[in-house]
Amino acid sequence: MPARARRAGPVRLAFTHAVQDWWYGLIPFAVLNLVWLGCVATVVAGPPATAALFVVARDAAIGQGAEPSTFFYALRRYFWRSWGLGLVSAAGTFLFVFDLYYYADRLAGTGIAFNVGVFFLVYVLLVWLEFLLMAWPLLVNHPAMGLRHVLRNAAIVTLRTPGANFGLAAIVVLLTLFSIWFSPFVGLGLGALVALLAQHYLHIQAPVLANFPPRPGEGPLDE
Repeated sequence: MPARARRAGPVRLAFTHAVQDWWYGLIPFAVLNLVWLGCVATVVAGPPATAALFVVARDAAIGQGAEPSTFFYALRRYFWRSWGLGLVSAAGTFLFVFDLYYYADRLAGTGIAFNVGVFFLVYVLLVWLEFLLMAWPLLVNHPAMGLRHVLRNAAIVTLRTPGANFGLAAIVVLLTLFSIWFSPFVGLGLGALVALLAQHYLHIQAPVLANFPPRPGEGPLDE
């Protein structure tokens, strides 16, 4: 990677690559994003569809393009594997959101204790989002890796670079807020763009864990 690109910073570089890949595959990504959203609405197909979207994002990130056939193949291949991470994601998110509402209610009217407590819980929720943004691409990039090791490696990447990971989570939150303001983006691009962003970011921060093949002119990755 050129030195000039390295100076851009991992979050900015990942976002730039993600937007480029999403723009080049705008139509197939829009279709697959709608399919993904429909699968999430069924709940049962939500985790497999999320894994499949990350598979397509990985293919686009390494220059193979966004193919609908890849999505439906991955939907079947990762059906049960994705549900393991899906349960962890749902349980953790419910726990942290419940804690946020519970302690915010308990600390209401306590002044500085309320502000500090809510700030801490919001930050923990953001760290959980950072963790999930690393866990899902790891799940599909290493099909032979057990779920326990996926969670362990995702936690290591999350805690290793807290500043950059916070920037990644902030971009995802901003994209979500933009989707609330411009609702068609939810169906046409939000999931695909976030998946691309997470894949590129993981490749920049942990190339071996990302498991991307070397690009033209690049040698094999160091172990």
